[in-house]
Amino acid sequence: MPREVRGLDADVGALKERFVYPGVDYRVMTMSDRDGNAIFSTESLGDDDKAHARLALRPCGWRLQQQLWERNGMKTDWPVEVDAGLLSKVTTTRFNPESAIPRLVSAFQRDWIAYSLAIAVALTPIPLTLAARNFVSLYDIPSASMEPTLLKGDVLLVEKFPGVYQRTKRGDVVLFKPPSALRDIVLGSGSQLSSTSLFVKRLVGLPGDENIRVADDNSVTINGVNAVGPDRGLCTDEPLRLIDKFLENGKGKTIDRLGENDAYVLGDCKAVSVDSRVWGALPKNDIVGKPVARIWPLDRIKLSGPF
Repeated sequence: MPREVRGLDADVGALKERFVYPGVDYRVMTMSDRDGNAIFSTESLGDDDKAHARLALRPCGWRLQQQLWERNGMKTDWPVEVDAGLLSKVTTTRFNPESAIPRLVSAFQRDWIAYSLAIAVALTPIPLTLAARNFVSLYDIPSASMEPTLLKGDVLLVEKFPGVYQRTKRGDVVLFKPPSALRDIVLGSGSQLSSTSLFVKRLVGLPGDENIRVADDNSVTINGVNAVGPDRGLCTDEPLRLIDKFLENGKGKTIDRLGENDAYVLGDCKAVSVDSRVWGALPKNDIVGKPVARIWPLDRIKLSGPF
């Protein structure tokens, strides 16, 4: 075996010992020079010093992938530090064609059940695929807005049969099409939405409910009592407090009465959830699904609701 190939394998092995794996995206949290002094860039360092700069790495979506590292013996917390010189020899961007196979392998290592189900659905006859798409689907929780009930990376099995709203009661978790006010917020932030994009929140206000008020601590009362659901202060706070900016002119901070076709929805994490407090009432006809099971991750499987 050529020497350079053996050297590359050794570098990959050394990174794996620090739980830096091929096919996984990592974010640089902090940098320091070889003496441990904090730096913002390696540009001012000499070539030798650059190689010995220390990068503190944390995976993108690390909560979702935590089981992968735990299975491989990780007992420490993120971030982990590696030498910049070691990392530069073996890393590539996510857009490099050479990264495609490692990313695919890594994805199956993390979420083999979800990916296997997706492939199985893709290979079924077209009528079954259309039925599954229209009435039953999988939904991957994309954010922390429903913590601690639903964590980022949880995969839900969702029923979307007609009349789902009539089978839903106050306090249930629902999936819905974004109303125009929410679409404007999402598109204004630079994110993209497709015609099939859905959001997930808890249904707390029903048609005819009165005196919806958002307090200074962002808690919500409806009909003079606290909105149903878990303690919404149990989740991790967002350091920049962006929710405060959204709520400055929130359309749902004060609603005297919900209309006959209106609902009010909240995330279980009031510190980060962009919900009816911000964009107002949700047309009840936009509610299209409700979760019936959580199928991933394995240690959080829940085969029946409610959530």
